[in-house]
Amino acid sequence: MGYGSFFWIPSFLRRSYDFDLQQAAFFYSAILLLGGVLGVWLGGILGDKLGAKNRSMFALVPAAAWLLALPCYAVGLLSDSPTIAFFLFLAPTALGLVWLGPVIAAVQHLAPAHMRTVASASFLFINNLIGIGLGTYLLGALSDALSAQFGEESLRYSILAGTGFYVIAALLYVFASRTLKRDWVE
Repeated sequence: MGYGSFFWIPSFLRRSYDFDLQQAAFFYSAILLLGGVLGVWLGGILGDKLGAKNRSMFALVPAAAWLLALPCYAVGLLSDSPTIAFFLFLAPTALGLVWLGPVIAAVQHLAPAHMRTVASASFLFINNLIGIGLGTYLLGALSDALSAQFGEESLRYSILAGTGFYVIAALLYVFASRTLKRDWVE
């Protein structure tokens, strides 16, 4: 969902709010800068603080963040006001990036020290392959499929439908949290 939305939201801004390319770039780059920095920082802080006491928090923090991102995305995507959408997109952008610190730290501790480089490289390869390769394609294909019904607004509903992947990811991370303490390697 993250890679797909990062790719398609500028087009959404152009189609749904009649932004020109420069307006969409400035608008979304501000969201990514502010929300992105806050999200990565917040994820690192929460992962360090909560994960030190309970290893399952390395999975539960991202799960909670993705679930909290859903209503903000939904209201932001359905808003007729770009100003309201700006502030509503800040929160899910931040929350959608909270996973980075805790998950990468957990991946490092799910493998013995001599295998951590390969574990991290494998994780990032698979994450990017699915996220960039499949996420952008699926949201675009869904937008195309919805265009007969929604016209220029099809991208709005495609991204909205894509937020369902946050629910799936959150559920998977909740399941993973149950064995994280046992699987943790110091």
